[in-house]
Formats: sequence, structure tokens, C-alpha cells
Amino acid sequence: MTHLSEQELSFFNSLFEAEQSVDDPINTKMSLNLNLPDKLSGLLKNAKLTLLAEVGIYQLWFPLEFTTDENGQLTPVLSAPEVIDTKGIERSWRTPDLDLQTEKYVILSLSSTGILLQPKHAEAVLEQEITLAFSLPNQEHVMIRAKPVRATSKGIAAKIIKVCEGEDAMRQYLFDIHKHHHAKLYEQGNITTELI
Repeated sequence: MTHLSEQELSFFNSLFEAEQSVDDPINTKMSLNLNLPDKLSGLLKNAKLTLLAEVGIYQLWFPLEFTTDENGQLTPVLSAPEVIDTKGIERSWRTPDLDLQTEKYVILSLSSTGILLQPKHAEAVLEQEITLAFSLPNQEHVMIRAKPVRATSKGIAAKIIKVCEGEDAMRQYLFDIHKHHHAKLYEQGNITTELI
């Protein structure tokens, strides 16, 4: 069991202390404050949290951020999740049977960490980094940098080094494809969640 130091306890206590303003009546017996204390609000606005949901053999890691609305209230905002396949080894789920086009390649399969490419011409280069620009079926533009790692009988497998443009759109697209391919998992309602 880990114990918090006096300094750590003091810090957490100060997060929940009401801040006294000059407009607050001194002799009130009860007050109602709809806003979080500024210190806690500041922590949540800068927090990078993740909501984990488990669906069958898949883990869905939803980015969770807090924004401030026009009334100063914190509002939680979930983004499309990273889909992890936990069968065997944990890895990003990869879409099968794609036919997305770049200038030099056909994208056969895509995940948030890797891509399977079929060259349109015979110049399969494995030793250099490549930049791929393509449009998703919903016309969202994506640009990634990838490093080819091996040639397979199906094409060139490459590791995504960086998503330069369209990261949220690509994550949403991959999640939508996963829901389409595994609709029964989402219908059963056996989703468990945990805040990380």
C-alpha cells in the first residue's frame, strides 16, 4: 500500500477547496456552485484521458478530452477509438480488402500503425521512407509517412511513422469499418468500460 506525503495530500485537498471571492456573502449557511473549482477545471482541460471499452476480443481506446462551453461548464468529448485486436498479441486492428488509391500504390489493408501496399508499377522500394496521400471514401484527405518493412506475396507491408494529416478522420474511418465488419458484437450490448 502506498501512502501519500503531506505535500501530496495538501495538493489534492487544495483542488477541492472552494475559492473565496469578494462577492461571496460571509454569513451564508449553504451555497450552490455549478462550476468546478478552477484548479480542478484546469487539470481536466489539460488532461489526456482514455476510456477503454471491451467488445469481444477487441479493445476500443476512446480519447477523452474536456472542453469549456459558452457557460464555462466542462463538457466531455469522446473521439473515435483506436481499435486493438487482443487475440494472440495486442495490435491495431487492420481493415481487410480495401481499395484506396495513392499516386503509386493501391492500399490493400490499413491500420493506425501499418499499411499493406500494392505497387501500381514494378518499382517496389523497401529501404526508404515514403509519403502517401489518399482520400477516404467520405472524401476526407489523409497523408501519412511510412517505412516499408517487408515484401509479401500480397504487396509491401509498411509501418506508419507519422500521420501528417487526417489522423482523426482515419481513426473514425477505421472504427466505422470495424463496426460494419463486426456489427453483431456491437448489437449484443456486452461492452465493458473503464476510465484510464
